[in-house]
Amino acid sequence: MSISLMKIIDEYAGRMIMFFISGFKNIFGKIIINGDINNRNILFIKFWGIGSIILTTAAVRKVKAAYPDARIFFLTLNTNTEILNEIKYADEIISVNISGPVAFITDFFVKTYALRKKGFEIIYDFEFYTYFSAVIVYLIKCKRSFGFDNLKNNRKIVFTQTIPFADNTHTKDNFIHLVNSDETVLSEISSNDDLPSLSTIAGKSNGEMKITINVNASKLAFERRLPAEYYVRLTDYISENFRCKVIMTGSADETEYVNNIYGQIKNKKSVENKCGKTSVRELISEINSSECLITNDSGPLHIASALNIPVIAFFGPESPVRYGPLSSRSLVFYNELECSPCMSVSNSKTVNCIYDSPKCMEQFEITEIIRKTDIFLKGLSIPGKIISSECLKSL
Repeated sequence: MSISLMKIIDEYAGRMIMFFISGFKNIFGKIIINGDINNRNILFIKFWGIGSIILTTAAVRKVKAAYPDARIFFLTLNTNTEILNEIKYADEIISVNISGPVAFITDFFVKTYALRKKGFEIIYDFEFYTYFSAVIVYLIKCKRSFGFDNLKNNRKIVFTQTIPFADNTHTKDNFIHLVNSDETVLSEISSNDDLPSLSTIAGKSNGEMKITINVNASKLAFERRLPAEYYVRLTDYISENFRCKVIMTGSADETEYVNNIYGQIKNKKSVENKCGKTSVRELISEINSSECLITNDSGPLHIASALNIPVIAFFGPESPVRYGPLSSRSLVFYNELECSPCMSVSNSKTVNCIYDSPKCMEQFEITEIIRKTDIFLKGLSIPGKIISSECLKSL
């Protein structure tokens, strides 16, 4: 099922369900909760985005430290189970099938019913403004629930505590602020707002220096891609001027796009195309064994942050303030046009480009990208030729 269709289902079907919930509350009063719960089952909800799921890890660690005896459950879409298996912070992962509209709606209610029977003491809804996650919170009827609120909808009526999403704050910190609204979390563990974390699957491999390049962006917004010709020029420059292996990555459904870029690269002896050939676990291992990741705003960026691998990242429709790399060493390119960013949590992360094509990703200067990349990579002690400023100007 496409992301656009899921957004439509959430916006219209979800809004309608919330309308009836609101009416029920107005007639019968306070939302009924299950007062018989006497366990420490805690549920986290995050449907959208591998990167966003990774960014929840620091917040989840705080909750686990505050409730060390709790059993942790995580509800997500079935496309995210691989990354959650690698994060390893949930005792049980529950996924909703999104293979089609009927499967989604059916599985949504089946899984919600199963979750209700488990009896949760606390639910933290990490979705920003999604209706269906709020509907789940209402149907489960836990003792306490925490979620984000905004002025455009009435989802706050199902939670016992809500906070606004701060647009000028990194998403990782927004998740931490959400769990901090639980006084137990805030009082029992001091704030440790460090990097998100992933299990270290593999160390550095056989002494060979390696740079991984992710030319893709997920289906959520292809407009986040740096134009292909930029990656061709940049990859050619790196392969010709640095003594390292370049690895190109991507999922199976991105193979055609990556193959097209790979086909235009001059020095293929130094570049390996692994697009469509790696699992999530293998991708994590690939990034973990790299000296640097070069990427668009997408999931691999946050994998690198979780592993504290240096990152070179390109942003346009989305803001690096909200989703920028958290690695200790990073280089971010962002034009910050008057229309940027046009994606936000309040518009369901939808690109609202006012142009025929995203100028925010097309107006970078390739010579400036190469110049700054050259300096950054040499700062990582990746061996390369000494390139004069005159040579760079001639590119």
